[in-house]
Amino acid sequence: MKTAFRARTRHRFKQSLLICLAGLALSAVFAFPVRFALAQSSPTIKSSDFLHMPEIPDANALPPAPGLIFDMTEERYVMFDEMVSQIAGTKFVLIGEKHDNPIHHHHQAQLVNALSARDGLDRAVVWEMFNRDQQGDLDQAWNTMPPEDLGAALNWTESGWPSWHDYAPIAEAAKHHKLAMVAGNLPQNILRPMIRDGITALPPELARSLSLPDLPDDIAQRFNHEIAQGHCNMLPDAQLPAFAMVQFARDASLARAMIDSASAHGPNPDGAFLIAGAMHVRDDIAVPYHLRRFAPDLTDDNVVVIILVEADDPGENPAGVRDYAMRMGSENVADYLWFTNDLPRDDPCKDLKIGPEIKNGE
Repeated sequence: MKTAFRARTRHRFKQSLLICLAGLALSAVFAFPVRFALAQSSPTIKSSDFLHMPEIPDANALPPAPGLIFDMTEERYVMFDEMVSQIAGTKFVLIGEKHDNPIHHHHQAQLVNALSARDGLDRAVVWEMFNRDQQGDLDQAWNTMPPEDLGAALNWTESGWPSWHDYAPIAEAAKHHKLAMVAGNLPQNILRPMIRDGITALPPELARSLSLPDLPDDIAQRFNHEIAQGHCNMLPDAQLPAFAMVQFARDASLARAMIDSASAHGPNPDGAFLIAGAMHVRDDIAVPYHLRRFAPDLTDDNVVVIILVEADDPGENPAGVRDYAMRMGSENVADYLWFTNDLPRDDPCKDLKIGPEIKNGE
């Protein structure tokens, strides 16, 4: 919050200073008779003094801070309402998160609510956190109970995801706008078989629906690197391609769920939101890659990617917006980066152990 306050203060200071400078310049041009007042209060300000005033920094070059939203296309910070106005009418809206940050889920709910109110589109809400084999239970719960009770109804506490209390505001926004809830992730019971057997472990109908191509080399390289880092470099190198294929298939499953849920609305589908981890929504290699594969006629105007990013604590050499994008592999990962506070966390590699069944591909 302190960082956001400083960012706002710098912005307001810049506006105030510009107004003051404009007033002083007009006074000099029109020779307004203030000599007597200046003589009584302060030395006369000469026009040459402006040449020695420090340059005011461009606000869009300031380092990211919590609360700021950066438009990657226009290369400038925008307000929340402006972002909503710019993306209104977009068919597919992907909102990437850091799973354990409740601020991210609050912002996702805020965006689902604001955009649905702004353009009135009936987008489904596709979740990474629900597996396809839960869709029947999700439908029943969605139609019979309030959003805050969904977690208990779907055994959320056993899923490994952070508290349903953090995610419930997204479901409440969806309920308010009468949006469908869609389970987008792969069935849980095929993940381990896929690590061992690859895409042959997919059920035939799902395999046909996903129609997975060979994993492109550039995507495979990035996935392998990120999966190795994500497992604290404890996975055997021989296992990385199997995990990369699972990641590729998960992205395809989420994209397929978005396409199918949009098509279910009729001949003029409104589209879908996606609630997923930041790495799943990246515009260059993740779910959008498969959206365009499934629907080649999609244009850039049909897809928008917004990634919630934790801003670093300020330091002597703060990271710029592009630095944050490059941490996710490319400058082209998103249309907007929405910065938030980070959370104190323990070292995730401190007590991590890789079981023998993973090492052996079982």
